Amino acid sequence: MKKNKEELSKQLIPFPSSNFKIIVNDGTSKVFNKAYHEEIELKYFYEGVSTVMVDNNVIATKPGDIIVINPFEIHSNVNIGKLTGKYVSIIIDIDFLKELNPNGLDLRRALISKGYKFKNYIENDLRLQNIINRVAEENASKQENYKLVIYGLMTEFFIILMRNYINETKCLLPSETHSKIADLITPALSKIFKDYSQKITVEELADLCSVTKYHFCRSFKKETGLTVVQYIINYRISVAEVMLKTTDNNIEDIAYACGFDDVSYFYRCYKKVKGTSPKKSRK
Repeated sequence: MKKNKEELSKQLIPFPSSNFKIIVNDGTSKVFNKAYHEEIELKYFYEGVSTVMVDNNVIATKPGDIIVINPFEIHSNVNIGKLTGKYVSIIIDIDFLKELNPNGLDLRRALISKGYKFKNYIENDLRLQNIINRVAEENASKQENYKLVIYGLMTEFFIILMRNYINETKCLLPSETHSKIADLITPALSKIFKDYSQKITVEELADLCSVTKYHFCRSFKKETGLTVVQYIINYRISVAEVMLKTTDNNIEDIAYACGFDDVSYFYRCYKKVKGTSPKKSRK
């Protein structure tokens, strides 16, 4: 089903700092149109009541509740009853924890490449509530080294989410040996995430990582479980699925925008990865 452009828009988040991409604000439950963005959004409700829609799920909140909005999830506040909710809003770049520390948690890999999702609704978790309150306090006071404190708090927050609030049973926390290989292929992953719409060769990715093609391919397969070509195709298909569900662009344009020169090949890849056709995904 095509989305109405007037009812749905992609938000471009204006982070105030290019090297510290996090926004912390107080919010109120005013109604806004459906939107989506690549960033992760957290809402901690501390007063009143509100109603939030995430994808097709309507969630009635109360004080103490936390709403987690995953990348590309369509969301809005909705007008059901009297809205009096007040909340702390945190919007965080998906690469925040990796940009400040190459060994940090790789949320992009978990949530986009691997397809995991955090649970949208969390209630009665005092530890998470405390972390959000402390982040808000540090951001407001901006005392010496406050950015390091916020980074540490957000790392703890997402570790708790990964341990307890994933819609899958598999643990996402990396092992020691895994992190070394992940560091090696990180430049290649960054290239794929940024330039998925363009032609990408295995040779140029290996060069970016300063290793031989053989060593790169072997390390990449060990880390991701996929060949380089499979990984690129899967990532492009994941982006295409989001575009199918959140825009009214025609399928041919989406295929080209995601790096596929041949629409028939795009259809075959989509069916293989998603188990259904692009047209059925759109409905």
